[in-house]
Amino acid sequence: MNYKRLLAFVIPSVITLSACQSVLATELSPNNTLASAENIENYHQYISVETETKQNSNIIENTYTVTEATVFPEESLAYGSRINKDSGFNAFKTSIYAASDGAYQKKNNEEWSLAATPDPLFSTIVVYPYESFLKLTELFKSEGSVLENKEDYVIYYSGYDEELNRELAEVMKQFPIAGTNYEAEIVLDKATKQIETIHLVSETKEDDSNRVAKQQFTALFSKYNYNTPRSLEEQ
Repeated sequence: MNYKRLLAFVIPSVITLSACQSVLATELSPNNTLASAENIENYHQYISVETETKQNSNIIENTYTVTEATVFPEESLAYGSRINKDSGFNAFKTSIYAASDGAYQKKNNEEWSLAATPDPLFSTIVVYPYESFLKLTELFKSEGSVLENKEDYVIYYSGYDEELNRELAEVMKQFPIAGTNYEAEIVLDKATKQIETIHLVSETKEDDSNRVAKQQFTALFSKYNYNTPRSLEEQ
């Protein structure tokens, strides 16, 4: 299935589309699982993370990371690459190959070398296990609202919740930051229960220093169930 254009990140107060039905998460049956990892042999994921820090309305830092990877969960194998850009617009590329017996990385055009931290799998290039995204989906489903249409479920959330903040930090392997506001939009294929897109915006304000940190996290997924895992020599 082709990727769908991300919806404008505005959560409507009234849904008027005749082909859609909006329901609160509390109206869904607890047994109604919207996302599942069942029968996923492998998948491709594209993740972008953009972080902008402002102080007194002036941008003082901006970083951007793009990661593409193909992951074979059953074989504990994954390969892909990450591109980092810093505030000075300097770009750095890291290629990664990870398997159950170790992980390797190659920076720009250098030779392959053994990665220092092969576990957890691919954590060095922001590739999370699919189960992490399932947990993320359940978190926002339980606290937000769900739009049901012919082909998709769309989960919306906007607001601040300290408990959600702690649980989200645990899933994403980050330290929770008090006072963080989240906006989330997650699109799931209704027939396969596979995640299509995740768009998460977080904003943290530090009142004592007038600093505001805003991060946009976008993940796109596609499924290639019949691919054969590649060896390191084929990268």
